[in-house]
Amino acid sequence: MGVLELKIIECGNTSLDYELALSGHPDRIATTTRPSRTTGILRHPIYVYVIEHTDGRVLVDTGVSVNYQQEWRDRFYGEAMAYDPGPDGLFTQRLGQLGLTPADFGHVVITHLHTDHGGNVRLFDPARTRIYVGEDELRGCARVKGGLLRDDLLTVWGVTSPQGFTRADFASLLPDRAVEVFADFELLPGVWVVTLPGHTWGTLGVAVRLEESGWMLIASDTIYLADSWGKRFVPSLLHHDLERWAHSAHKVRRLAERYKMKILPGHDARLIEPTADGGYLVRPVERSYR
Repeated sequence: MGVLELKIIECGNTSLDYELALSGHPDRIATTTRPSRTTGILRHPIYVYVIEHTDGRVLVDTGVSVNYQQEWRDRFYGEAMAYDPGPDGLFTQRLGQLGLTPADFGHVVITHLHTDHGGNVRLFDPARTRIYVGEDELRGCARVKGGLLRDDLLTVWGVTSPQGFTRADFASLLPDRAVEVFADFELLPGVWVVTLPGHTWGTLGVAVRLEESGWMLIASDTIYLADSWGKRFVPSLLHHDLERWAHSAHKVRRLAERYKMKILPGHDARLIEPTADGGYLVRPVERSYR
């Protein structure tokens, strides 16, 4: 009894400047022997995760709002993120391809409330589905003035700003719709919600224990890309609090080392897999794990 399957579902992608996702990457920093500095545009997949469990179905994240074209009013944000759902990439379409609707989930974990993770929370009926959000995430959103409550509905970018939130996404959790997460806890047997603050005020991850694949950690944007991982973690301009993020990144490393967890980054088609000698391999992400 426990976790039966973890399904990884791509809901389109955005195009994002590499330097926003990873700042000061050792392979891209200009040096005296390599003065030219290369940057590029990432294909930035948007993921949601379905956990099939004997005690109920769990969804992790909800992707970009199906109404993003109306709600992303700031022109720069729309161009910088440039969301492309593809022919069938919208969240509701992707669920439908699996024969699912929002009503089929007893639990929804929102790793954080950025537009590409919490965009469809409003589709879930709170009388049917429990929605879990970091306590600090909700408090952080609530105390923003001139940000989430601005008329243009979208905040600006920057390390110290609450970037990437829309009022509509946050408002759908009020009043008192969310179960506030303030510490690591076991949601269902073999499914743990893990606190990983720093990327945003109250970023969460989800660890899943599978019979064949062992432990896997949905690290969300704490580990933004597989390239974030290394002897020293590579930070991002998109992290809200770099010091808290650094502690959370090392927490992920300790979990990986102790439980041999495979790490699923927030926006990469590759995962990080510990090896027996204490090293790590980077492998393509599969669409299903058991």
